[in-house]
Amino acid sequence: MIVQKKPYIIIPLLIEQPTWGGSYICDKKGWSKKDGLTRKKIGQSYELYSGTKLALDINSTDDPLFGPQYKNTIDISLFQEAKPFPLIKFTQAKGNSFQLHIQQNKNGGQWQPKAESWYYFENGKISFGIKKGTKIEDYKKVCIKINEKMKELSDAVLKNKISIKTANKLAQEFIHTENPWQFVNIHEVKKGDVVDLSGGGLHHSWEEDLVSCPIGNIVYEVQQDVMDPISTIRSFDQGKFKEDGTIREIQIDDYFKYIDLDENKNILSMEKKENGRLLDTPYYTLTSLKSASDMNMKSTSSFHHIFVKDGSIDVVDVSGKPIYIGTGHSCFIPQGISYTICPKDKGEILLTYLK
Repeated sequence: MIVQKKPYIIIPLLIEQPTWGGSYICDKKGWSKKDGLTRKKIGQSYELYSGTKLALDINSTDDPLFGPQYKNTIDISLFQEAKPFPLIKFTQAKGNSFQLHIQQNKNGGQWQPKAESWYYFENGKISFGIKKGTKIEDYKKVCIKINEKMKELSDAVLKNKISIKTANKLAQEFIHTENPWQFVNIHEVKKGDVVDLSGGGLHHSWEEDLVSCPIGNIVYEVQQDVMDPISTIRSFDQGKFKEDGTIREIQIDDYFKYIDLDENKNILSMEKKENGRLLDTPYYTLTSLKSASDMNMKSTSSFHHIFVKDGSIDVVDVSGKPIYIGTGHSCFIPQGISYTICPKDKGEILLTYLK
């Protein structure tokens, strides 16, 4: 198979999340009117990962949900470079667990570090860092008490002693009495804010607030492609039950073993860098491009990933053939390609690449 080094349209992988997804992602992509999508809550769209499929053209009749069978697709692995591809996700989420990733270059046994950063498309609410003056042993005791109560309620559901509805009510009453949020910093983040967790060791969560952010946290995530079972350490899961009444395993001892309690690192800082540079980490760079004029580009030392946040563009390589990329969609540029971004409608383009 001869693979051409030219721009490709990315076929996103949509992930249904009935308990915390919504319609924002499909609305942004212009897919809400497609059959079935209006009835599904989409929590995430994988815009780039190790299993991404690429295409030169997409037929409007193709079904974008759950493993679409597009014609003439190729695997992104054919363009694998020295470093692994990052994981880029477009997310709509509410009430995520209290969690952390271990610090970079730290031996965490079964746990691997995962650099992770968020760019907010809308206002949201998060917890970040441990509150100054917190007695960490008190925080740990509360997490243990909540986990024991969740196990007790889950066991009652599985033995048909109570319904999941009752278990949810009892769990929330108990959790709000114990109040684990008293130990962490709560922030209302604004549209355009950037949160960088790439160093690891820091507490973080997306919070649910139907008043201040009714649609949840709308986040463009750039992170290392390391899956949750080996990277995400949880201390509290917001009192959630699975459909069958079971609960997710959490790792309280490891959370408190690997958390970084340096007060300076537990203060949220969201200062943007100059010249549109949103993130500049050792693992990835994210830049915001806003221009009404053509932009000549080259993916010199790394692939380029382009996401059209607003507006629409043509991406044109040396052959002169344009590829149209609309709002909410992505384009992959293999390493070593000269190309031009031609804005069709004024908006914002997000460019991600590796160092």
